[in-house]
Amino acid sequence: MPQRVWSVVAGLLALLAGAAIERARAADLPAPAAQVPPAKAPAFVPDRPWWRFFTDGEWYFEFGSDKEWWTNPNIHVSQPALGNNFTIYNVTGHDAPTGSGEAPQFNIRVGRFITENWGVELSLDHSKFITDIGQIAQVTGTIGGVPVNGPRALDNVFFNEQLHNGANHFMAEAVYRYPLYGRTNETNSLAAIGKAGLGIMLPHTSDIILGNPNNVGTKSFGNLVGTSSGWWQLNGWTAGAEIGLRYTFFKPFYLELTNKVAYSGFWNLPAFEGTLQQSMWMDEIILTFGFTYDGTSAHPVW
Repeated sequence: MPQRVWSVVAGLLALLAGAAIERARAADLPAPAAQVPPAKAPAFVPDRPWWRFFTDGEWYFEFGSDKEWWTNPNIHVSQPALGNNFTIYNVTGHDAPTGSGEAPQFNIRVGRFITENWGVELSLDHSKFITDIGQIAQVTGTIGGVPVNGPRALDNVFFNEQLHNGANHFMAEAVYRYPLYGRTNETNSLAAIGKAGLGIMLPHTSDIILGNPNNVGTKSFGNLVGTSSGWWQLNGWTAGAEIGLRYTFFKPFYLELTNKVAYSGFWNLPAFEGTLQQSMWMDEIILTFGFTYDGTSAHPVW
């Protein structure tokens, strides 16, 4: 009997010892890792090519002013209801750098270089053309149904045209840059710059013909831009080229001085009971102040 009791006791002790060993082994094992839900792709991925086009490229912005010279256009006047269909030849005009009662002449450029040398640019030249009062010009055609062929004085009664709130060249241009001194865009560097492109003319036309002024309405939100009505009207096309120098005086700021030549054709410029047509060349000296942004890869802190 005692021997059987001791056998039972020994068996219980062995069982308890085995359980203790298993608990010790379990304590030494690492805890199972928490289950992590699968990651979802973000809706906005900044590494996509379209995003890098805006963030990693070399962008620039310019603002400045200019001085302009215009060739002498032949201006055709058509007012069918009044019996007027005549052309005024070799009309002289001038610009208005300080505004002539409106905003002064200004120039805006926004561009991006695709390579070290080649880029693209959108530009606005807020140019102005105002006919010279008192000049004598040849006039041929019909006025009031009566044939005319002779010189006439252009004044504020017979004829006066003002593109004084802008002849407004809007252009898309290809840009070429050639380094002349220093590293491109670094402080105290100089580069030659060339541009060429096409665009539209969006002029504001104010004119008086035979004592009758035109009326394009007020400069209001609902009457800003149009094709046959509006304060500014899509009334032409333009093509041009410019060449000059860009000097980076303190990175990323620079000055750009260029000479631009552009040809513009105008149609359906608004007149009283009719329209005007003309075409002319513009020669322009432009000085702008610019800023270059080289992209997040070049400026990761910005």
